[in-house]
Amino acid sequence: MSVKKTEIEFIKIVCIIDGLVEGLNIRKGQEYYGFGTVDGAGYNVYADREGKKEKGNLPTYVGTYPNQYFKLIDNETHIVTLEKNA
Repeated sequence: MSVKKTEIEFIKIVCIIDGLVEGLNIRKGQEYYGFGTVDGAGYNVYADREGKKEKGNLPTYVGTYPNQYFKLIDNETHIVTLEKNA
């Protein structure tokens, strides 16, 4: 039996618009992790679970939002490796 590995690269972003006012699940000033959508118009946004991104576990999915809701915090890439027995 082999193990199939998938790596997902997340960037660290901060919300710059108060999404709660608009009924969204994002808060101004809150830090999130995400990766760009296929069309490049937004981010697939994840919240860090208690500061832990453990091997094989994704942070909690928050939603997909337009780029203008976020600002890039740093150029550091955070990698989560998912393993699955194939």
